[in-house]
Amino acid sequence: MKQIQSYEAHKQEGILLNANELSVNLNQDIVKEIQERIPAILFNRYPEEPVTKLYEAYAEVIGCQASQVLAGNGSDQMLGYLIGTFLGQGKKAYTIAPDFGMYDYYCSSYDAGIEKYATEEDGSFDIEDFIKVGKEKGVNLVLFSNPNNPTGHALSKAEVLKIVTGFDCPVIVDEAYMEFYGESVFDEVENYENLYVTRTLSKAYGLAGIRCGFLISSQERIAKLKANFIPYALSRLTQEVAIIALSHAKEFDESTSFTCAQRDEMYEIIKDFKKMTFYPSKANFICGKCANKEALLAAFEKENIVIRNYAGKDTFRITIGSKEENKKVLEILTAFEGE
Repeated sequence: MKQIQSYEAHKQEGILLNANELSVNLNQDIVKEIQERIPAILFNRYPEEPVTKLYEAYAEVIGCQASQVLAGNGSDQMLGYLIGTFLGQGKKAYTIAPDFGMYDYYCSSYDAGIEKYATEEDGSFDIEDFIKVGKEKGVNLVLFSNPNNPTGHALSKAEVLKIVTGFDCPVIVDEAYMEFYGESVFDEVENYENLYVTRTLSKAYGLAGIRCGFLISSQERIAKLKANFIPYALSRLTQEVAIIALSHAKEFDESTSFTCAQRDEMYEIIKDFKKMTFYPSKANFICGKCANKEALLAAFEKENIVIRNYAGKDTFRITIGSKEENKKVLEILTAFEGE
């Protein structure tokens, strides 16, 4: 049997600050709108193809053409589809370390290798050297998250485009957390023949439960990718919920702004702690490290709060939650610092 790099699913009990999900469910007005739409959904019929209405809804929100968009079962599926399209046995991807663990999963599932360029502790790295090393290794695909998961470090638009122009192979920019930062490169896809951008509704839109993600590239490349994409990737229900949520984009913008403000406020309080080190973030989480991490995890567990633990390392990651949850996190961190 093929050896595939596994990916650990997240714990679902307690106060969940481990998976970078939105801390609250959809508001009741949106839920009611979804409920009113359900009776008209043809559950006995396969979804319509192509999912034109969803493409149009997302394109209108972010400001691109519907013909530049492909949608699938989370941005994970879009990443997997691209990796499967461009890689195979004897080929290799190139990313940074640390980064999203699913890259390893998909590369191994297609018998492809993966090369990793180690970043500094805060997630920063030398762009020129990254390009130089990648070329020397003869990589066939470049992919990385921006902002980075798990560090929260973000490259500027100019830095990302420098990487894009530095390689002749496809470059995938995973923008799962872009709403919390803002310097996207999706509007450059027609200008660079090797640029692909993935996005998701799982984070800023709080729709992790419906699994809806997007791939954005040039109209020509998307047309070719659509021709070979799996049919019926998105259920009728997923499409309807996503379209309704996207019609409320401005409301989600407000919640995203709140998250960013809470993130920055928290970082200002904890950035000078001595027992723990925290890094600036442009995502909806803060990454840190601690020499006595097990004691810190125990302090969170005592309060029934689940944060992301990176086993075998001294690092952890805390999702920015509700105001009350963030207050509790700060109380735990402050108490731990004062012990």
